[in-house]
Amino acid sequence: MSLSYRRLPARLFYRFILWPAETLLLAIMLGFIALLNIRGASFIFGSLFALIGPLTPWHQRAGRQLEWAMPELTADERAAILKGMWRNLGRNIGEYPKLEAMLKGGYIQFEGAEYLHANAQKNTKGNKGGFIIGAHLGNWEALAMIGPHLGLKTGLIFRPLNNPYISFLLNRRARTAEADIYQKGREAAMGMISLVRKGGYMMILADQQLREGEEVAFFGHPAKTAIAHFKIAAKSGVPIYYAQTIRHDGCQIQVKLSPPIHLDKTASDAEILAAAREMNKNFEAWIRANPEQWLWPHRRWGKDLQK
Repeated sequence: MSLSYRRLPARLFYRFILWPAETLLLAIMLGFIALLNIRGASFIFGSLFALIGPLTPWHQRAGRQLEWAMPELTADERAAILKGMWRNLGRNIGEYPKLEAMLKGGYIQFEGAEYLHANAQKNTKGNKGGFIIGAHLGNWEALAMIGPHLGLKTGLIFRPLNNPYISFLLNRRARTAEADIYQKGREAAMGMISLVRKGGYMMILADQQLREGEEVAFFGHPAKTAIAHFKIAAKSGVPIYYAQTIRHDGCQIQVKLSPPIHLDKTASDAEILAAAREMNKNFEAWIRANPEQWLWPHRRWGKDLQK
């Protein structure tokens, strides 16, 4: 976000004091993680976040959203889910710099990779790419490792952070995932079209609110939902694959790919919305199966829950 709306003293404070301090803390944390093995980093940060997370303002928001989505749960059940959510998030942070080692060490397992292989072999002259759609569930960053695991060209979309120095540090995942990275907005839209038409696979986490998206039911409530990937997939004639990421036994991550879903090139707006409704239903089923592994603090339903 631009600082142009702030006064000069504030801009200087952010640029030369606050942002560098945040970046230094992150660098120290990453350095500490580097000294640990995979299991140690995952366990320590998971335990730390399970203690600290409930003390933050985001915990209250997560609780409201959980109750909004799954009102049938008891207070004790919601408390256990939220504690598990913080533990999962902490594990993700501890594992983030070690994704390549996790892949090589067998901590990340892919199920359904044969669908991608079959698609690549079906047409060797192009139009053999597609979209891989996941959610912020389990260790969602493990999904990015499908490129180096299968030798596929992939792409990712990122939303720049307010702190440009941290954005620079975190974008290192492009090198680890061997993926093209596109900034959210017009660059991402053009990048998606170009990548899939050249045989690449665009990986998207489509479970968060998109202000310019369409309202599609999610846990029974209207939620702004991304549908651009459905339109591009239809027009480009490429398939869509769903990818469920599940955490098992500490830092064991399973990525389950679905069979390909094809949309007709002449798909109507109603058919596109039907595909989006089916996507949200898939996300709901995944979350209900492992509610402690979803990122509940995100404002999925926008302003409806800001009171």
